[in-house]
Amino acid sequence: MTLAALICAYHESEEIGGPLRATLPLAGRTLIERQARIAANAGARPIIVAVERQPPELTAAIDRLRAEGLDMLIARTAGDAAKAVQSSDRLLLMADGLLADEDEVQRLVSFEGNALLTVPDLRFDEQFERIDADSRWGGLALIDGQTLKHTAAMLQDWDLQSTLLRRAVQGGARHLSLSGDPVATRLLVAERGADLADLESRILEHASAYQTDWVSRYLLAPLEHAAVRRLMPTGVTPTQLSLLGLVLSGLSAISFSRSWLWAGLVLFLLATPLAGMAERLGRLRFHGRQPDVWLSRLTPVAAAAALLALGYALTPLSGWGCMVLTVAAIAFLVALAGERAPRGTRAGAFLAEPKGMAWLMLPFAATGQWAAGLGALALYAAGSFFWGQRQVHGPKGLSPKD
Repeated sequence: MTLAALICAYHESEEIGGPLRATLPLAGRTLIERQARIAANAGARPIIVAVERQPPELTAAIDRLRAEGLDMLIARTAGDAAKAVQSSDRLLLMADGLLADEDEVQRLVSFEGNALLTVPDLRFDEQFERIDADSRWGGLALIDGQTLKHTAAMLQDWDLQSTLLRRAVQGGARHLSLSGDPVATRLLVAERGADLADLESRILEHASAYQTDWVSRYLLAPLEHAAVRRLMPTGVTPTQLSLLGLVLSGLSAISFSRSWLWAGLVLFLLATPLAGMAERLGRLRFHGRQPDVWLSRLTPVAAAAALLALGYALTPLSGWGCMVLTVAAIAFLVALAGERAPRGTRAGAFLAEPKGMAWLMLPFAATGQWAAGLGALALYAAGSFFWGQRQVHGPKGLSPKD
């Protein structure tokens, strides 16, 4: 069965002369863009947006989503929405202005029958519609296409969202309680921009917490954090940042090959924050950790080319041992990637990877010990490989946090 999504986007915000709830700003984009990406990540296709009027801000948001490959449809009436789905389709209903945890959405769509997400009445206010004496609707529902078609056939001037909710309740949809702590869970119905201000800061902190390498987590964190805050309201995309980093890595390899050692190292160091910035911005805009497969494959290739070029440039000065060290370092990095070692742990954050190796090379370059630096990189990569191998293939009782 196909999973479709219906996002309601017709309620106006409570700000004087303000926009629709759906177009309230969030992480440099709009609320509906995050809603649509959450639905798409859950497997929804198409994503139907129920609107009464389509201001320029909403049109621009939908155009951006379509440019990213999402199957977006506009439904001016309940009948338009009903025509977009089959009776046998499963339909994810998302309330107007709702910002929900992706985990809650995934949990709901994994359920086989019709279901409603519910929240405790005592912990949530009138923003969430009351279902019974003890619970309110959490803004997410899983219904079938037939329910939408029946509702559209009898709907007059009633609210589509509320009417679908009532029919789902009357139809015996299962109530799924909020799984997490209601206080800690990011679940709200935004009625004004101020509702999202605190949440936007928390989302930024949450995106930063996912950094798995020590360079982005500790050394470059303030720079990446500040840069992403400035980039949020702009049109800069994670892909553009990753592409710029790839270009700088390529230029670094060219510089090393011409024996411009410091130029090559500086170019590669300049590329290191771009990967972390792209990752943070992608999480903020809900693109996922690595949206472009081709970039994820080319980036380590460019880093390896830069390291090989450095080894080649040092060979006339320090002998062919530099090339041996370079090849050994790259071989251990490739082997480490194949082991899928746990980078999310505290110790795993210090495993060898191109960004960390570039910064490790800096003190050796500053003292003119380039060849010794290559030796240190080879030892670093080898040690990381054997640590990762021990975590993956070691005794069952070994904790990955060790």
